Amino acid sequence: MLFSRSIRTTLASAALPCLASAALLLGCADPEGRFGDFEARDTTLREHQAGGGGNGTGGGGEGCLPEPGAVDGEFFFNLSAYLSPQTPIVFVADLTTEASDGGLSFSMTFQPLEAADRRTPTGPSVDVGPYALSEDGTFTAELPTIVVPGNANPMSGSELEATITLSGTLCAPADFVCGDVTGTVTRPLSLNLKGSTFAMVRITDPSSYPAAVINCKKDPARPLP
Repeated sequence: MLFSRSIRTTLASAALPCLASAALLLGCADPEGRFGDFEARDTTLREHQAGGGGNGTGGGGEGCLPEPGAVDGEFFFNLSAYLSPQTPIVFVADLTTEASDGGLSFSMTFQPLEAADRRTPTGPSVDVGPYALSEDGTFTAELPTIVVPGNANPMSGSELEATITLSGTLCAPADFVCGDVTGTVTRPLSLNLKGSTFAMVRITDPSSYPAAVINCKKDPARPLP
């Protein structure tokens, strides 16, 4: 009996840091219930990753690269954290491409948008790049540390600081670009982002942004309240 009680006490103590992390990010009114949901979702998603349940980010094949400047423009960019995939952090991303070392590279400027309407700019923009594109259009873009204002964070409303890497494919006509996200949130808590995704859709009408999608399958984000 004493041994059983000791095990329960140890397990409860081990769960406290994770429970605190989930509460900080999601702001739970029911910590035990939310933690159970978080733990189950985290296990499912990581098993999906390990089992090869990828997001379709394979190469586009030789000859898929656009001409420099041909696909430049603004995109509706959704970063979907695995912990709450249907509530993405949303940006307008201004994409530019240029010839580089006999190939092609791209750069982007990220402008965070308010979570409440996924439209109103908030906080400073961030310039990233250039990043090289392989012949088949694949890329790995290691972004610098990005700070997301609290009103652009739909999960908790807290300011986020993260260092992320985008892995995907950019092929002509590049109206839709998607892939995987890895990296770490360092503030307001430490969180491994493995299993997260991104999707960006070309903006053709600045007065009406595209519907928010969260991955290469074009699964929709949760509608705004």
